[in-house]
Amino acid sequence: MGGGRLDIALCASSGQAFRWRKQENGAWVGSDGPTWYRVFQLDDETLGVETNGEREDFRHYFRLDWDAIEIEREILRNGPELEPYMDALRGLRLLRPYSAVEAFYGFLCTPNNNLTRITAMNRYLSTLAPMVTHLDGVAVHSFPGTEMIADLEEDLLREAGFGYRAATIPAVAQQVRERGGDAYIIGLRRVKYEVARAELMTIKGIGPKLADCICLFALNHTEAVPVDTHIWQAATRLFFPEWRNESLTAARYDAIGDALRAKFGKRAGWAQQYLFYDNLLNWRSRAG
Repeated sequence: MGGGRLDIALCASSGQAFRWRKQENGAWVGSDGPTWYRVFQLDDETLGVETNGEREDFRHYFRLDWDAIEIEREILRNGPELEPYMDALRGLRLLRPYSAVEAFYGFLCTPNNNLTRITAMNRYLSTLAPMVTHLDGVAVHSFPGTEMIADLEEDLLREAGFGYRAATIPAVAQQVRERGGDAYIIGLRRVKYEVARAELMTIKGIGPKLADCICLFALNHTEAVPVDTHIWQAATRLFFPEWRNESLTAARYDAIGDALRAKFGKRAGWAQQYLFYDNLLNWRSRAG
């Protein structure tokens, strides 16, 4: 099994990772810890890739060992109602970064935030780490680890536009440091999803939604379903219409995740990414 569709623009802009940017020549440049990529979409099936990593790093990051076409068929067999969303987003794939640490702290920037500001905050954090290269005059950095983030001064992050997260991000890092630092984060990849999620929620500052984001995008637990505003709107439109004028409660949060896991199993996180990105792109038109 392997390969299938890959649309670099969809993957890089869909809120799964925050250090991708489009260059004027049409290439997408992104980083995964110390590994950088410059990717040209030459046609629907061909990519040109420059990187300081290995071919396998790129395949791993974009899950090219997973057959996207077969996954789409499997999702549609279990949830045919997703067909219009998947048709519109062909080539969107669930990412799998090597750097659990970058993804962990990257998603600590996301609560009550928008993609533009989240991206800016991640880029700022990366500038605190060593530079690995210049690409067309733009410095490309690695990403700081737990030790560095735990010691960041709140005032420094507030001046950089982090808002209240200037306090919460170092506070989380300090708790992680007490539990083993970067190795603790990486170790959560080796336990079951339910165990990792419960463990994350013992950290002050990490609630259910953030725990699910970390499980899905940092720890590779593909059955995780982060329920934010966009998934709530999609879920009440498709699966729970009786809740459309209600509020998202803890019980409803759990019910949505359980429903997608019951339908899609280990593909639930991949399915939710279609729903999330479609709603992110189209919620204004649907609201009217």
